[in-house]
Amino acid sequence: MPEYKQHVLVCDVFRDSGRHCGDKGGGEVKKKFKEVLESLNLSEEVYVSSVGCTSQHGLCEMEQTSIIVYGKDNQGTWYIASDQNVEQIVEEHIINGNIVKSLLNEKMKVRLDN
Repeated sequence: MPEYKQHVLVCDVFRDSGRHCGDKGGGEVKKKFKEVLESLNLSEEVYVSSVGCTSQHGLCEMEQTSIIVYGKDNQGTWYIASDQNVEQIVEEHIINGNIVKSLLNEKMKVRLDN
């Protein structure tokens, strides 16, 4: 099994209520991540997978989903994004190591102070 440098977890859960991330474009976001990473020859370094409900769907507008980018220093960063934001996340976060502050899920930040 390959060793990945980063892992993108995309919520794409469907529920009867029609308001979960899968109902709002999670599948399209996951597909776009795979396409962009493949086009940049990064699919062997960055693994993209589905994740079960993160309970963040209430924060997501239609066509948005909850995303976690997990990687360097075992750091996980939570985003709320659409397929239109995937290239920016790949370029700024995955390639350059910078958090895309405008897409951060502010409700899921981890406090580092005591």
